[in-house]
Amino acid sequence: MSEFKPRALGNRETRYSYDSPDAGVLEAFDNPNQANDYVVGLDCLEFTSLCPITGQPDYGSILIDYLPDRLCVESKSLKLYLVSYRNHGSFHEACVNQIANHVAAVIAPKYLRVYGDFNARGGIAIKPMAERFAEGAPLGEYRALITAYDRLRRRGT
Repeated sequence: MSEFKPRALGNRETRYSYDSPDAGVLEAFDNPNQANDYVVGLDCLEFTSLCPITGQPDYGSILIDYLPDRLCVESKSLKLYLVSYRNHGSFHEACVNQIANHVAAVIAPKYLRVYGDFNARGGIAIKPMAERFAEGAPLGEYRALITAYDRLRRRGT
């Protein structure tokens, strides 16, 4: 394993960008348990972006679940990346797919799911989901693991 030297974690001079999502902010570290398949769940419960037409703020949650391969995403860098959507104008569907593309490009997971649970505006709540898979991935096995994880998550255990 290589030595992880974080740029964001522990940096007391953290700079926040609020209008330009940049995958270059994302950092990764070596998966400490590459011999086993397991799920990492990351919940951003205060996600904000702007409607690209009206400029009005949209609020919601972004839930990221993945099966790491060689790398895991570092959480502070993910926070800095997600907060950069705050003043970014983009539809919910575009945000979720861009997040999935960026995270997948940085960590190349076996499986990745990004789910956007946006608050209702105009009486409609939008809930897009994007999945990314490693080439040749045993999707049945991965989906079974994710399904078991989802059941535990709903029970709160």
